[in-house]
Amino acid sequence: MKIGKLSNRDLQHLVLDRLPKSNRFVTSGPAVGQDCAAIRFGDGQVILSTDPITGASSDIGRLAVMVNVNDIAACGIRPTALLLTIIAPPDCTTDELGLVIDQAAATAEKMNVSIVGGHTEVSDAVNRMVISSTAIGFTYGNQIIRSCDAIAGDTLIMTKTAGLEGTVILAADQAERLQEHLSAEEFLEARELFDQISVLEEGSCGADLGVHAMHDATEGGILGAVWEIAEASGVGCIVEADKIPVHPLTEKICRILELDALRLIASGSMIMATSDPEILVTELTVRGINSKIIGRLTENRDRILMLEGKELELLPPGSDELYKML
Repeated sequence: MKIGKLSNRDLQHLVLDRLPKSNRFVTSGPAVGQDCAAIRFGDGQVILSTDPITGASSDIGRLAVMVNVNDIAACGIRPTALLLTIIAPPDCTTDELGLVIDQAAATAEKMNVSIVGGHTEVSDAVNRMVISSTAIGFTYGNQIIRSCDAIAGDTLIMTKTAGLEGTVILAADQAERLQEHLSAEEFLEARELFDQISVLEEGSCGADLGVHAMHDATEGGILGAVWEIAEASGVGCIVEADKIPVHPLTEKICRILELDALRLIASGSMIMATSDPEILVTELTVRGINSKIIGRLTENRDRILMLEGKELELLPPGSDELYKML
């Protein structure tokens, strides 16, 4: 099997089709393109999401917190708590483990999220540190924003730029390969992009304005996230590649490493489906978030990518471009 998350076809066949039916308390269960589960309790719901960090070696404590709370934010909910599981190889030092914990703790504190438990062990089952976290949020009432609730006719808006998380990871983990091509200032610039990986503010904005769907663009990049929203919602889409903003540094790194920036892991960029695009773009701008209209959803189920004036099929996400470097 290929490195990276399962293809959506394998996920459906090998995993989702084999799971038992959800009980009556589950209001949003496992499905392709949906990152969060929702479980009813009393007058409210608990929202949960889990993800590992496997494609990075540097700053994995920070990434483990940011990436998981982003999924909760994409439901229009402020995350509350986090569980961390860390499996370290036998050659890991106490200083290395302590650094990861310090990173996670500082990031969680900055985002006002409590780390409430987890598990830590050393095992020869891994050859580098693996960290997985589960994020938790709470809401009262029935309203959460799901990636499966987009509507044909909705406009697709993305925030920030493509390949944000991938740019940060590649600049850190491929520094030796890139050092002949990037200046010290460019390496610093890449590190400073880390703060853009959070989508808490986008999630809050989407909730305030009642967008139909949101999806944090993780593995598979911007194009993968658009495909997943369309698939989850049972609609088609037209996405215009030439309108997708790419940071100059991302473009340069991808050119050097021969990667596709539009299919590079892009945590920090939120894909939002709305019937009021002008209002959303204006409000995002007021909140200091750059955004761009990149396409629309359609009634037929065709997934179309417009690239340099040509109409191509938008393929489902495969293994992320990042894994070509592993």
